[in-house]
Amino acid sequence: MRKWIGLCLLIVFGPTVAWGEMHDVRLPLRDGRLSLAQLQDSLGHVLHVPQAVLDRLPGPDGSIDMEGIGGWVAVRALNVALGDGFQIQVNDRELVVWFDPEKLPTDWDADCDAAVRFMQIAAPDATARQNHRFGLRRPKDIDANHPLVVLVHGLDGDATSCAQLGELLQKDGHQIAYFSYPADQPLDRSAALLADRLQALRHDFPGLHVELVAQSMGGLIARQYVEGPGYGGGVDHLIMIAPPNAGSDWSPLAPLMKLAVNASAWWSDGDWSPAWMITQGITQAGRDLRPGSRFLEELNSRPRRAGVRYTIIAGDRPAGYRVEAQTLAWGNQLLGAVMPPSWIAREINSAVDGQIQRIADRTGQSDGPVSVQSARLAGVDDFVIVAADHVGLYKSVQGRPPAAWPIIQDRLDEHRHGG
Repeated sequence: MRKWIGLCLLIVFGPTVAWGEMHDVRLPLRDGRLSLAQLQDSLGHVLHVPQAVLDRLPGPDGSIDMEGIGGWVAVRALNVALGDGFQIQVNDRELVVWFDPEKLPTDWDADCDAAVRFMQIAAPDATARQNHRFGLRRPKDIDANHPLVVLVHGLDGDATSCAQLGELLQKDGHQIAYFSYPADQPLDRSAALLADRLQALRHDFPGLHVELVAQSMGGLIARQYVEGPGYGGGVDHLIMIAPPNAGSDWSPLAPLMKLAVNASAWWSDGDWSPAWMITQGITQAGRDLRPGSRFLEELNSRPRRAGVRYTIIAGDRPAGYRVEAQTLAWGNQLLGAVMPPSWIAREINSAVDGQIQRIADRTGQSDGPVSVQSARLAGVDDFVIVAADHVGLYKSVQGRPPAAWPIIQDRLDEHRHGG
């Protein structure tokens, strides 16, 4: 199946010409096998794809047994993925491709949707394993008389990104649930999935109160639900940790982050499949995070939801400060190990310790990916700035609890005790 990925990318993402009628490409089969290089080259030239692009596409060599199960699945996947714009038929002697460039995908989201549909059929087991992770993971037994805290992760995260906050909440007596979604798909689709799951929850427990605690980009998804037309009620409090309400200047790095996260998953997650890099979305979320994006303009044009309390927690220390302090501390330890005790060594040690403290006390205008100004939101007065970087806000750093935890604990306990 890997050999078909280059062909799929060529058809979906390659440039097309605006012809109004259906065209066909006929390629002979040899002993039931199709030369992928011949197919890719023929389609590429018909679609006017530059030769330099064709040369860079993956897997152009080899052949596919069109009479085998792999060939049948790939044909079905392409036919479903591209609909009326592209159809393949196989007979005993040749493979026939009918296509109409005007009916092929014409924008990025349509391109990505076609690639996802192809992969869902071409790699059904991998898709099923991934889809099993998405949705709302509820407690086994829900007490409808007590609020349910729903944790929402951020970009390229999953439920494990919220695990430390979840453990602290459980120890504090809260019942919790985790919402996970394809972290690179368009944000409005993730919000629609959240709406579907929370509406189902409300159907099962009509009187249940919900507290949403959302990390980073998850705050935008939670806002899209709470402030959008799909809101089903029942949310008492929305707590957002470092939400990029006005976007993030780091958004162009989304493709690199995607590669890093998937490389880590390939190394550590036995269920991981290369197909996930497509079925989780193709950096569309990063596009929505860009300052001034259409998603953010539409979201920020809405008023706050009446009856829902808002809290925003922002950080003002980029991660570079922490890395700089750690590097100095390690250097100081190394110096102490190699230098004999003396007043010079003590003076150097004291000077470095002082510099480390000055770095630790330094503040900035962002937590790294999200600026303090971007986290602000009109109509939200409960805005708290803490001395932490983006990750340190919701994860343990150097053995310390997540920096946002005391504020989260205070706001939830205040509501729980009737404050």
